[in-house]
Amino acid sequence: MHLIPIELTPEEVKKYGVFTMAVDEYGNMPYNPEFVEKLTDQELKFAICHEIMHICLKHLERKGTRKIDIWNYATDAAINDILKNSFRVPQGCVLIPKMSGKSAEEIYDWLIRNAKTHPVPNGYSWDKHIYGVSKDRNQSGRGQKRQGKQVQQGGSPFHKKGQQKIDVPRVVREAHNFARQQGNIPAGIERIFADILNPVMDWKEILRKFIVSVIPHDFTYTYPSKKSYSTGFYMPKVVREYVDIIVAVDSSGSIRDEEYAEFLTEIWAMSKQFENLRMTLIICDCEIQNVIEVTGEFDPYSVKGRGYGGTSSLPVYKWIEENKNNNVKLLVYFTDGWIDIPMDEKPFHTLWIVTSEGNTNTVEKMPNSTVIKLPKRRYGDDY
Repeated sequence: MHLIPIELTPEEVKKYGVFTMAVDEYGNMPYNPEFVEKLTDQELKFAICHEIMHICLKHLERKGTRKIDIWNYATDAAINDILKNSFRVPQGCVLIPKMSGKSAEEIYDWLIRNAKTHPVPNGYSWDKHIYGVSKDRNQSGRGQKRQGKQVQQGGSPFHKKGQQKIDVPRVVREAHNFARQQGNIPAGIERIFADILNPVMDWKEILRKFIVSVIPHDFTYTYPSKKSYSTGFYMPKVVREYVDIIVAVDSSGSIRDEEYAEFLTEIWAMSKQFENLRMTLIICDCEIQNVIEVTGEFDPYSVKGRGYGGTSSLPVYKWIEENKNNNVKLLVYFTDGWIDIPMDEKPFHTLWIVTSEGNTNTVEKMPNSTVIKLPKRRYGDDY
């Protein structure tokens, strides 16, 4: 659980407006004892699980600039839809059958579009969601007085000095592992927390590691390292050789514009990060559309040549053989995977980056290559 129950006095209930239960992203769970005493055991378990899910699904961090009353209603609906499979949802808790299985962002947008037919009840507040950290607080976390007046700057008045946000991925994985050992994993949990339980490594980080691994370097004592000046010791300077890397982009129409733009932007970032790379960008569908030498002035938005024919990587490999004499360290190929490939082993490594909706069956057959498939974008990723 990792929650900290905080029983409130009647004065504190009115002061903080917590008439039922509340939660902040640090795991503080203040509650009104009068409300809790009226609940059955099952209703109390439901209420605690409801607060836990606000933390696990990061609802307190995903709000963004949305209207707080509608967002609170949407997040409660999303959570109750999940908990209804294990609990009887108490009276007064929101359920929207039409939006079953949807994320809080999707429910929020639906509520905005259907405000006339499905308005958010005025004053709805089954529980209280506390966002952020109070700017004015003492170590007890209950705020502080300034010039004889109670200061309320927003945020969580229950946050204590030094208290950290709950590490959601770690906590969820630990709970999942414990439940699996007990043979007691709730139905649907692995689907809900798929990204946490089965994390996907960032393709950009893998790409950088590949590039670093192919850049040869040596040491020379002819010139001292600049870092050695302050130490008083003569240390060798690192000498890095220039290497050729080819980046090919499948420009067929099946690749989405946002994926195309994201990949080209990452190419530009790599060209700025690694000064000793000679990078050549090849735009190709069934034939080569454009060849660009990537320099520090490379503008990813100026790249044209998107084709809509078939897709083949053979022209790229032929160009490398004719123009580089196969003397390259790495070929990075961005594609949807529906592509013709050479079946003979090449003297350089090929790193295939396949779109989230793409096909990996073909490129996985090629020798001396590695395949990375981009993770699927989720609704609300930008938040």
